[in-house]
Amino acid sequence: MSHRRLYMEATQRPLEPYCDCEFPQSVLLATYTGYIPDLVKCRCGERTEKKQNVNITSEKNSEDDKQLEESICQPNGLQWNWEQNETTDTLIKDADITFHPTYSQGTAIVRSVQPLKAGMVHFWEMRIITPLAGTDVMFGVGTDKVELNQFQYHFVSALGTNAQSWGFSYNGKIQHNGVQLPYGQKFSQGCIVGVCLDRARGTLEFYLNRRSLGIAYTNIPRDPQVQLYAMVCSTAAKSVVRLINSTSQMDCLQLRAFKALSKHPKDLQLLRQMPGFRGVLNDYWFLTPPVRYSRRSAASELDIADEAVLSKSRLGRKQKYKDDDLDINDLYSNAHKIAMRCSPETDEELHASELFDEYFHYLF
Repeated sequence: MSHRRLYMEATQRPLEPYCDCEFPQSVLLATYTGYIPDLVKCRCGERTEKKQNVNITSEKNSEDDKQLEESICQPNGLQWNWEQNETTDTLIKDADITFHPTYSQGTAIVRSVQPLKAGMVHFWEMRIITPLAGTDVMFGVGTDKVELNQFQYHFVSALGTNAQSWGFSYNGKIQHNGVQLPYGQKFSQGCIVGVCLDRARGTLEFYLNRRSLGIAYTNIPRDPQVQLYAMVCSTAAKSVVRLINSTSQMDCLQLRAFKALSKHPKDLQLLRQMPGFRGVLNDYWFLTPPVRYSRRSAASELDIADEAVLSKSRLGRKQKYKDDDLDINDLYSNAHKIAMRCSPETDEELHASELFDEYFHYLF
């Protein structure tokens, strides 16, 4: 297999789902007239009640492992939800958004019911219920100046079209002020998209299946006068997104210390054994979220074990976007900005060591 073909297949392959639960197929959704979210019973990754006396034996299945794992790092539910807006082509019920319930004639945008305050760290996760297709489905943030009906009759990548919003597309690219950059892998049905908005430091970071893709932007407004909202947009008919977790924490020394410690699993394990830190772990669960449960993903560790591969020969090609204060050697913050600027005419011009530099972004 040629080098070019290897590279294209690796970057275009959709990410495996977070879990092995069943989700409705496109054939069923095309003719289904009921409430689509009712077709999905999956609650993996959501807040569940802890169970006492969990015994794991050889006869137990993966459900026991799952509940034990969640008892260690338990999500704290929904602190906010979506804003009801009858003027958009959406059906919003509790945490579920159904975009274009009958047919699509443009782009619909939904935002959180409340602005995400400055001086705080906000984290939320969304489960993708239906297959993603069409012009674009995006996740991100935007100011109160974003007009939710601006593209009602236009099929566009709405989040990031101007300076008022920042978006992450299902095709793996990020966009702000009309500029798109390669960032992560394609994703679709069954995946969990996480967003970490740090309004104390002005950064925006995205997660796929609870694995960080690195900091996407460092130009998020920190001014308390600027109101920022969580946002989702879609052009796809009958596309459904479910908010499964949302939390907001005040920026403090404790949070920063725990975030630094979260990069050292062995030390963190010692912290978990101290009863007095149980409340801290619950508050900051999103810094060390439970790993995905999908056995299909576990069967192929390529997208986990090699996500930190970054060739030194590509560091000189780093693209920066309003972040001149960042250390160019800080790969965790800048990995996604190493973009390909050449299109080799032959496979021989593309060295094997550079095949996956644009694709693997997560650092251990």
